[in-house]
Amino acid sequence: MKINLKEIPKDGLFLEEEKTETFLDLEHNDIIFSRPVQIKADVNHEHNNIKIHIVIRSRIQLQCSRCLKDYEQDLKKEIDLIKSIGEETVIDLTQIVREEIILDYPVKLLCKEDCNGLCSLCGKNLNEGACDCKEGKKSFRGISVEKSNEEVGNHGASKKKAFDN
Repeated sequence: MKINLKEIPKDGLFLEEEKTETFLDLEHNDIIFSRPVQIKADVNHEHNNIKIHIVIRSRIQLQCSRCLKDYEQDLKKEIDLIKSIGEETVIDLTQIVREEIILDYPVKLLCKEDCNGLCSLCGKNLNEGACDCKEGKKSFRGISVEKSNEEVGNHGASKKKAFDN
């Protein structure tokens, strides 16, 4: 979205465009845009500056990093810019819009804040209910806690006896 500073009327200018994620160079393996990015810009003169209010909207498809479920999320971002009038005659907002969208990408992709994830033993989505695995017998790495305790227990017991003497 380019704004020609010489063509801004005294009462301001309103611009609206839709761009694809390819045009904005937003292609990402984990984040897919399910509709084009809508960009609205309200441009006004303010003393020797140009004030630009930008609204960005779209919808993105993500995959939860805990339960691997696909989900969608609205993307809405508002930006206020003030550009001084100098030798520039055209302002290109494309890079600014791109950077602002990237800054808004979620760091941890979660379908919901309290996502329970998958059972590390059987792989069941724990958001859909409990699995048939025995409670307390799971560990993060998918190794039975009982088995780990047995393997470590013998070594731990002999060390404890050595310290008791």
